[in-house]
Amino acid sequence: MDALAGRLAAETDIRTLQMSQYPADFDESPEIPAHGLQPDGRFHLGDLRVDVSTGDPIGDIGYQNCVPAAMALLAQGWYAAAKEQFTPTLEDTLKIYEKVSPFHRDPAPAALIRSAQPHSGHREAHNDFGTSLLLALKLWVHQDQPLAGLLPEARSFLEIEPRNLDQLRESVLRFGGALVGLALPQSIKDGRGVLRDSWSVPGYGPVYDATPGSLSSHCVAITGYSRREFFCLSAGRVRRLSPEFLLTYVEEAYTVTPATVLDGNPALRDQILRDLEEIRRTDRPAGMPAFNHRWRGGNIM
Repeated sequence: MDALAGRLAAETDIRTLQMSQYPADFDESPEIPAHGLQPDGRFHLGDLRVDVSTGDPIGDIGYQNCVPAAMALLAQGWYAAAKEQFTPTLEDTLKIYEKVSPFHRDPAPAALIRSAQPHSGHREAHNDFGTSLLLALKLWVHQDQPLAGLLPEARSFLEIEPRNLDQLRESVLRFGGALVGLALPQSIKDGRGVLRDSWSVPGYGPVYDATPGSLSSHCVAITGYSRREFFCLSAGRVRRLSPEFLLTYVEEAYTVTPATVLDGNPALRDQILRDLEEIRRTDRPAGMPAFNHRWRGGNIM
């Protein structure tokens, strides 16, 4: 028998520390840019440094409002690029939530008042089901601007190719960020049930507690990156997302084009406007399956 054959089969212990949890301890190469939101709580935009406005968490606090929260945090990155401070509040996100979904915070119905049943006007569980990211984006860029006064003007949104991290970086660099739908795994929580600051794929792969979707379906705004990671604000803290984490758990991703950016690039603006007009005139192709939740033609905007 070969002397090297005595090694037993590899085993797994989910308590094993992951190298991806410690990127802050590695020296950052000065030749590689770090753009947008960074772990120090600032937006790094070339020579510009803008502090992230501190405030209470606006998502993961009892409402299914992660999509509106991500939209507001993307807008925060836009304001930072304009050297302006913007601190979205829970109230801001709930107003957006009411616009992009059936959610509402109506007062108690008369029947409940008459019966003296306990009722909260703050959360209606029967309509707090979250919202479609794609639907919310359609409303954001709609010509009637139903979200005016709640979010900055947006002209269009672009879908990012699955598993294309270069496009994700480009969306942060050119458009201030991307909205990403994640099938979150339980493994992003530690043994006490607290969210980790670093989100990565465990060494044993996307199984057991790392199974996609085993925790929740979530949306975040990716508004910064470095050579090794991407960054977002979630539950009031900067989270570090490894590239492998995004490749494993992203289900959809879009970048939104701010009006100011498009006006600064007339060629891109005009091309997008032409493409939008063509989309609005085009009906669903005859052979297209009726998968409406993934269909992006017809009355998209």
